Amino acid sequence: MRIVFCGSGQVATATLAALRGAEHGLELVLTQPPRPAGRGGKVTPTPVAEAAEALGLRALPCANINEPSEVERIRSVRPEAIVVVDFGQKIGREVRDLAVHGAINMHASLLPALRGAAPINWAIIRGLHHTGVTTFRLVDRMDAGPILLQEAVEIGHEETAEALRDRLAALGAQVVLRTLAGLDGGTLCDQPQNEDLATTAPKLTKADGRIDFADSALSVVNRIRGTWPWPGAHAAFVHDGRPPVRVIIAEAAAMLTGEPNPAAPGTVGDDGAVQTPDGAVAVRRLKVAGKRLMGWNDFVNGYRVAPGDRFETVEGD
Repeated sequence: MRIVFCGSGQVATATLAALRGAEHGLELVLTQPPRPAGRGGKVTPTPVAEAAEALGLRALPCANINEPSEVERIRSVRPEAIVVVDFGQKIGREVRDLAVHGAINMHASLLPALRGAAPINWAIIRGLHHTGVTTFRLVDRMDAGPILLQEAVEIGHEETAEALRDRLAALGAQVVLRTLAGLDGGTLCDQPQNEDLATTAPKLTKADGRIDFADSALSVVNRIRGTWPWPGAHAAFVHDGRPPVRVIIAEAAAMLTGEPNPAAPGTVGDDGAVQTPDGAVAVRRLKVAGKRLMGWNDFVNGYRVAPGDRFETVEGD
């Protein structure tokens, strides 16, 4: 099958590698143009561009896939399917209609749940026990097209968004291959999505990483897991009236007591855990702004953490 692949982010690299190794004609690889990244603002190619080079392929930068010149470039290779994963652009109908089987997207959720840019993060933040991947046909509405294949997975109780991303990327690549085989063999039927079950997973902002220790211990830990590594779950450590120290918590565990906790939320208890209304959060790893990750004991020793110190919500993100 002649394939045009459109992808940009890390999730898309596994599918690109799978297509490269399968018996398909990978006619064209399109990705977002290089953009400034990191503190230095260095112009950096997308993960797909880097993966394509490692695979002996060339990923062409595409600022707007719906421009006439891009439409003609895709038309010239006579695609049978356009595969879209973590691309970052809306694919218009003119482009979708260029392929015999249309444009097929792999989304990292069990649609219609978690439509949007950050389904992996919100699955964890919201405390879901299961998620998965879906292949579906692109339509004008975001993530609303008919479903082709789905596969569910259980979310590990300590799994971070980064770890779940890598696992779903690998699974999604195999589901894409199965989808293409089904389309080629005529064995797949479109399944309309149930709009009554639709939920959203909007793009994350820095504010989504704010920790409020007035929330339940499990909610705090889910936010820590679901926002790692970006934007990172953050709070301000306050000790003896000194200036607050901003920290990003990378790993923690919920400690539930089964009864209300009278301690003030955010305070450090005698056991070193941070108090919540229903228990506490045992911080395992964290990083101070501008420094490397460290274990909790190293932070306690370095910043002289004592019972009664507190972690406060960072305002103004």
